[in-house]
Amino acid sequence: MPSQRHSKTLHTCFCSLLSPCTIETPCLKGQFRLEPCSWPGKNREKHRCHAGPNMEPRPPSFASTWLLAMLQGQTYDQIAARFRVTKSTVSKSVTDLARDLQTVVGVVGLDEDCAPTAHVIRAHGKDYLEALEHFVPLAKQAATTSPPIITQAHVDQLVLHTARHSRCKQRDIALLLMLIHTGARPNEIARLTVADYVDAVGQHRSPPWLPASAASNGIARPLLLRDATALYWLDAYLAWRLAAGFGVSDRSEYRGLQGESSLFLSRTGESFSSSSTKAAAEKGLHDVLQRIFRYANPPGLGVLGARRSVAHRLRADRCTPEEIAFYLGTRTGAVRRLLATGPRKPPHPGAFRA
Repeated sequence: MPSQRHSKTLHTCFCSLLSPCTIETPCLKGQFRLEPCSWPGKNREKHRCHAGPNMEPRPPSFASTWLLAMLQGQTYDQIAARFRVTKSTVSKSVTDLARDLQTVVGVVGLDEDCAPTAHVIRAHGKDYLEALEHFVPLAKQAATTSPPIITQAHVDQLVLHTARHSRCKQRDIALLLMLIHTGARPNEIARLTVADYVDAVGQHRSPPWLPASAASNGIARPLLLRDATALYWLDAYLAWRLAAGFGVSDRSEYRGLQGESSLFLSRTGESFSSSSTKAAAEKGLHDVLQRIFRYANPPGLGVLGARRSVAHRLRADRCTPEEIAFYLGTRTGAVRRLLATGPRKPPHPGAFRA
């Protein structure tokens, strides 16, 4: 097996799923760098991952590759032997990825607090694969402080930058505000339909409900979507869809749109919850949301920050942990973690307009 020695730091690059090769490249202090393999390979993939000194190293695609292999019937022992790593490395990587999918994107039929054992992952393989389509793996920040609470100033900044930079302004602002005000997971939002938001005569459902078939925990729940600005941008997006001819109907019901069509569509008019979007430019709703947060680049904010902000806002409204768990579609144990504060005191939730 060809190798080239530059330092004591060993990095692994897989030119193909069947032919792993290892190379050693220089590694700067406090950083992680994976260079593309320079050896010939028919299916070479060029991976680059750069993490700053406050970020944890992250293999670019090993965990997802191992998860796919496991769902294809391979055992941890077989995967470890194939990629020349230890069984515990494979097990921990797959488990961590599965937990991220449950927490960040949402796995339909599973609570985010559910332990992702090998049995659970295999039993819900299709749902994990759907969540993986929406997932954008990012280097994790060191867990020294809790994610900040999203304030109204953050929302204004995000909306301003999204309006300035997005190629689909109406959809992206509506999607951002849906996330921030409801705390729903990206995978759940992807399964919402037009009929979940408006009734047949085109009036807002008050409140709109997330169906049990779309909820990650399999329990229907109301979406706390009362903000006038959020409703305005959602209505603007539906009007834009009608003009663009995306999911339209020849009838007047549901504002001229197909009631069963997804509420949010890709820029090409495809459903994010459909397998037909695999080859689309937009990987999934999580991909879109991460890009929206990058427009303004607010430190520490993201999908999890939105869920945490909703939890704090509900607690400020004197909701019990059980009520917060119901509105977020999770368990009280997960709510306690969302409400936990780190060394830095978060902004008061009252700074955010409900």
